Amino acid sequence: MAGLLFVSQAMLDSWAEQGKIDFVGNVMTLLVGEGKGRSYALDPAVRFLSVVGAEADPHQLLRKVKSLAQLRELGGEAVDASVILGDVAYEVEPGFLAEMSALQAAAAARPVAAAAPPPAAAAPAAPPPPAPTSAPPGAPPPARPYAAGPLPRELEERRKEAEALARFLLDNLS
Repeated sequence: MAGLLFVSQAMLDSWAEQGKIDFVGNVMTLLVGEGKGRSYALDPAVRFLSVVGAEADPHQLLRKVKSLAQLRELGGEAVDASVILGDVAYEVEPGFLAEMSALQAAAAARPVAAAAPPPAAAAPAAPPPPAPTSAPPGAPPPARPYAAGPLPRELEERRKEAEALARFLLDNLS
């Protein structure tokens, strides 16, 4: 689930009522804040809150988030605020997983004035050589090889998108 954030249906409803977000299909666009104009794909998901009528969680799903597609793969079925998986019922919070990276399709469909044209296709950069491993035993691990230089363009864009969505979420969690 790296690169994804869970946003509850109740929170999205509240933001929409307040005019903070807009939707086109499954794409949410921020209308306020530093991330204004940025768009994110939403994938239906649930957050597992409790096991109904049992003490144990045989599937170890409590406090986890699963997309509806993942639930189907597990053999589960979501119904309102519950999920049935085998003989076990769970209370869940319906919501969505928001991609932290902006959607190219959303940018093309709803251009933002400050948006730059998509970069031309380029050959992927060769990975840096592995760091030497001749450190003495007990020494701290070497710094990650990318720490010295800037992130590749794609990773930098994803970092900026993640930061904008995180700021929006933090500013509007109430």
